[in-house]
Amino acid sequence: LCLSGAASPFLGNQNVLASSILSTAMENSTSFSSGSSSPHSVFCSKYEIGTDSEKKDMSGAGKEHVEDVLEEYSQKGRDVQKKLNETTELHEEQEISLRLIIADLQTKLMEVQLERDVLQDTRQKESQTQENVKIQLKNTIQELEAANQLQEEMLKEADSQTEHLKKMVHSHEEVLLELRGILMDYENSTGKQLCEHEDITSLHIQNLSTAFADILQDLESEVSYLKEKVVLVEEELESLKKDSQTQKQLLLQQHQNRYLEHEQEVAAQTDKANSARSNANSIQSQMEIIQNFLISPSKTFLREQARNQNSVHAHEVSHLESTVSQLRSELQEAKRMYEDKVEDLEKQLHLAHPEIAETQTEQDQRSQGSGNLNDRIHQLLTELHKKEIELSLEKEQNKCFWDRNTDSSVTIDHLRRELDNKNMQLQRMENTVKEMRTECHRQMECQMAAIQEKNESIGRISSLTVQLESAKETVCKVQEDLTAKQIDLETAEEMVSNLTARLQEKERDLEVTNKEIKKLHSQLGSRMQELQHLKNEEDCLHHVQSECETLKLQLLEKERIVEIFQKQIDNMTEIVGQHSRTAGAMAVEKSQLIKEKNDWKLQVEELKIAKDEKEARIREMEARLSELELEKVKLVNTCSERLRALNDMKLEKDQLMDELQAGRRELAGLAVGLEDLKRDYQDKIGEMENAANRLKMQLKSAQAELEQTRTALKIMEGSDGHAMKVAVGMQKEITAKRGQIDALQIKIEFLEEAMTNAAKEKRYLRERNRKLRYELSYITAENTKIAGELDILRSQDKRLKEKISKMETALDKASMQFAECQCIIQCQEQEAMRFRLQHTLDIK
Repeated sequence: LCLSGAASPFLGNQNVLASSILSTAMENSTSFSSGSSSPHSVFCSKYEIGTDSEKKDMSGAGKEHVEDVLEEYSQKGRDVQKKLNETTELHEEQEISLRLIIADLQTKLMEVQLERDVLQDTRQKESQTQENVKIQLKNTIQELEAANQLQEEMLKEADSQTEHLKKMVHSHEEVLLELRGILMDYENSTGKQLCEHEDITSLHIQNLSTAFADILQDLESEVSYLKEKVVLVEEELESLKKDSQTQKQLLLQQHQNRYLEHEQEVAAQTDKANSARSNANSIQSQMEIIQNFLISPSKTFLREQARNQNSVHAHEVSHLESTVSQLRSELQEAKRMYEDKVEDLEKQLHLAHPEIAETQTEQDQRSQGSGNLNDRIHQLLTELHKKEIELSLEKEQNKCFWDRNTDSSVTIDHLRRELDNKNMQLQRMENTVKEMRTECHRQMECQMAAIQEKNESIGRISSLTVQLESAKETVCKVQEDLTAKQIDLETAEEMVSNLTARLQEKERDLEVTNKEIKKLHSQLGSRMQELQHLKNEEDCLHHVQSECETLKLQLLEKERIVEIFQKQIDNMTEIVGQHSRTAGAMAVEKSQLIKEKNDWKLQVEELKIAKDEKEARIREMEARLSELELEKVKLVNTCSERLRALNDMKLEKDQLMDELQAGRRELAGLAVGLEDLKRDYQDKIGEMENAANRLKMQLKSAQAELEQTRTALKIMEGSDGHAMKVAVGMQKEITAKRGQIDALQIKIEFLEEAMTNAAKEKRYLRERNRKLRYELSYITAENTKIAGELDILRSQDKRLKEKISKMETALDKASMQFAECQCIIQCQEQEAMRFRLQHTLDIK
């Protein structure tokens, strides 16, 4: 450009010199033409006059006059030849001057060509720099397109989340309607009013928790009351069964021993009676012999012996009668005690039967009501599970149709707030339910303690029953400990499930953030494409501007050449006016050049119009670039916000991991507690077995004493004369007791069935413990998986941070390159203005 600026005044001076030379030549040619035209015209007029005079004077003058005229003409011809020689010399001088001018013009053209080459080199360098700038702009455009894609993806994910949240809200509303229907059914069935101030159909979500808490309290109170009754009845039945079993065994043994002793005593008494009769007969025969044959002083001795023997026998008979009377009195007292016990037991059984029937009916009703509620709850849970499955399917479908909605951020925030409120309300409901459960368990424990105290106060009938009841209490305590530990395990499981749910929510949030980042990348890509398009248009503008500048230069050169040629043509037309052919060709060339000039002027005007349009386009592109810069700032802000959100998510993840570790520790403590409880349970079972063995030994000793008393009674009853009547009465009593024993056997079978049911419950509890252990192992495996997934997410977060840093650097580079492009555009505009000014100056 400096060369062109320096060459332009030189060319102007050369043109001025050429124009001055041409003007002098044209003046010489005009003077020559004017001088040459006058003698020629004079010669022609004289010749015409001479011919006319010859025609007139041929007849009068003669040949002398013709010779004079010829001499004059010859002299005139010589003069004309001299003038022609002078004109030829002048023409040759003019040609030499023109050749010199042409040589100067050729040197000037060479200089101009050199300047053109320099300008072309500079333009090539500028084109290379522009290509580099284009490449940089393309890279920045790609980065912006990636950011735009990320923004679009984030928006699409936000739309999918809004749809998902709407569906969740709809499902929650359906669940609330079902819960209100359950409350209506409960009020209709029980006739109670859960909410005094409000109707169930218009209950708020916060009041639903209180209503369900009241329902659960009522049901748990009823269940606890029924359980208390059932426990009391079961304990009474167990005590009665055990008492009946012991009494049955004792009575059977007593009756069998008595029957055997009675038979033995009868046999012994018959033997004694036979021996007594034989002794009496022998004594009578001896007395007769003594009376018949001996009438001597020995009669007195024999009489004394007989009296002594009779006194001994009477003493023995009295002794036997006293022992028999004592045994009879003892038997009567034992019979009375036994009959009193039997009557008491029968009364207790009669009292227990209606209570058992009432408790069974009430338990059936409550079990039906609780079963219905459990069925409804189970149905609701299944429906919730189905809804969750449907929601997961709808999520997958929404992922496929994420390109449709983009402008729903406000609704998303609103729905998120509503969902947060709903989740808080549900958490409150769950907390209230948990608190009610804990209170119910506490009440159950208190009621069980009261029931145990009542059972102890009622069941202190004998030492054996007290010991058995103490063993039962230990078993119940162990079962209660197991239930408490099971409750602790359930709470721990709920904590683990809540933690896993939180982790899943955090993973979903991370996925959402990743999708938003992808959308931002996509938006950046689109923006980069737009920037690339703008750069291409800028390149086109630069190319058009360069073409305009080259065309302007060419026009200037053409105009100068045209002016030079016009002057030369004018000179040549004035000089070579005689040569019509050359003049016509020059005229044609002149017309063509004029046409070309007009065409070039039209092209210049069109180029000016296009340039104005391009400048308007450039302004629009600059406005769009400013908008893109603003969007870039917005994207950077959103990226920073997302990074903050990711950091918050990481902190929440760490907190959840800490809670998981605490849950694991609690589970380990619970497992240790279970092992301790098992050991205590085994120790207590051993103590109970030892106590049972002791009780068995005591029973055996009591049975041995009873057998001894029975043998003594049989001996005493054999001595009595009314032994047969006693035996008949004993047989009757035995038959009656056998009927009672059959009834007691039926009761014993019923109690054995209850014991089998208790054993089944123990097996169920063992299986439950085994399942809980399996679930604990599964939870630990899931925790390990979650830890692995957390590591993966951390690595992904690091990668995303690196990508974001790269994107920021790329955006900074793009902004720098854009600023450089703007500087280059300004420089080019300044150069264009300079060229315009030079052009206007040259035209002037």
